[in-house]
Amino acid sequence: MPDIYTIGEVLVAFITKDVDSVEFSKEFTLAIAGAEANVAVGATRLGLDVALQSRVGKDLLGTVVLNHLSAEAVKVDLMKRSDRFTGTMVRNQGNTNPIDVSYLREGSAASEMQPDDINIEALLASQWLHVTGITCAISKSAQETVKTAMQLAKNGMVKTSFDLNIRKKLWSSEDARAALLPLMKDVDLLIGGVSEFELVFSDQDPEINLRRAAELGISTAIMTDGPNLMRISQVGERFNYTPITRATVDPVGSGDAFVAGLLSGLIGGLTLPSAVAQGSECGSLVASNVGDWTGLPYGTKGVMK
Repeated sequence: MPDIYTIGEVLVAFITKDVDSVEFSKEFTLAIAGAEANVAVGATRLGLDVALQSRVGKDLLGTVVLNHLSAEAVKVDLMKRSDRFTGTMVRNQGNTNPIDVSYLREGSAASEMQPDDINIEALLASQWLHVTGITCAISKSAQETVKTAMQLAKNGMVKTSFDLNIRKKLWSSEDARAALLPLMKDVDLLIGGVSEFELVFSDQDPEINLRRAAELGISTAIMTDGPNLMRISQVGERFNYTPITRATVDPVGSGDAFVAGLLSGLIGGLTLPSAVAQGSECGSLVASNVGDWTGLPYGTKGVMK
């Protein structure tokens, strides 16, 4: 049975190779992306068993997704294939220009996800359920799938981690807050940026937002701020952490790598500060390479070698 059970859309990404502009590029690198898939690969490389629930198309890109994930030892037997297309994104590297992403995901196979897709036996046998705000944004049925999984996890005493991951190209701030705030009561570990906490918890003071998260019963909240200090609250206790930084080549996926390292470390028996440090190391390694998975380290039983 998996150590981590995660739910989310897997995308095929086409990343500019020759120039840092989608408009002017003539060469692209194919990669697999999606927050939950990135976490799954990161945790698998660190020696854990991870099951990913999703839907991909019956098209060739769907086959590419399954092949790439299987090659990374992610358990894909819970993934279904659909007559709809596999979600796709096109983006630049973001090393000299701001990241510019174009999505082809409205109406994708993953947007058809339903609560009935959940493998309850596998979920309840896992140590952690990991979900993100992105899945909640792609469709109402996907949002309901996340909500149902979180309720099942809570009832079955499976810990739940939630990465806010608010993508404003997918929904409005108002819709995001209305959907995400009610879910927070079922979260054990919450990760998000300063602005994402502000959107959900409605205050401009980061410390107040951390306290509001704790008041909802979230035992651990981690507020990131790029290369700046992370604010961390654990059962009401506060401490900060200075992230590890390397020269950034491609920042996309580094946040998911952080989550993978963090969760894996906790499952592997690390203390929270040590797990945060491992997550930071994973994130910096990914940011220093092109692609969401490139640079992800390997380990044993959740701990880096």
